[in-house]
Amino acid sequence: MADLRTSTDIITLLQEIERRSRQAVSGQSTQHDPSSERWTGIGFRLADMFFLAPLDHSREVLPLPTQITSVPKAQPWIYGVANIRGDLLPLIDLKLFLQGETSQPDKRSRIMILNHPSLYSGLLVDEVFGLKHFQRPPAINDPTLHMNIRPYLQGTLRQQDRLWYVLNFHKLADDPRFINAAA
Repeated sequence: MADLRTSTDIITLLQEIERRSRQAVSGQSTQHDPSSERWTGIGFRLADMFFLAPLDHSREVLPLPTQITSVPKAQPWIYGVANIRGDLLPLIDLKLFLQGETSQPDKRSRIMILNHPSLYSGLLVDEVFGLKHFQRPPAINDPTLHMNIRPYLQGTLRQQDRLWYVLNFHKLADDPRFINAAA
């Protein structure tokens, strides 16, 4: 153990720790194997399909608000607006938007708030399963998938005999059809 009697000794020790840390980090980056890259997403369900959202695409997951105000003359997939901590949050029925089937909210339904720089809105989903961890990043999209979902997918992952579709919330939020909520 180093003798830390003076402030110079402490500074020297801290500099040595910093040097070793930088070496360790740079050593890891040169030995990085992309095939061993882990991937984490938020699992959720729409009807009988299972989806994942990249972890950084959802800001927050909330239970369905008790008071939701409908929006007149809006697209049918606009579920309404809710007051969340003093901010009005537009709510989108994601199942209706993507699959053409109206959601029937129950105690498992949740709101996933988009983490997007220019759009504050919440997506109504049937159920959220929490964080899902995978040993590899998503594989390329399935070209046979339903036409309404395909533009927003960034791939698929399989875990315990379940196929997960990775939905890119940023592609969804940048889609003019999604942004244009007026009927």
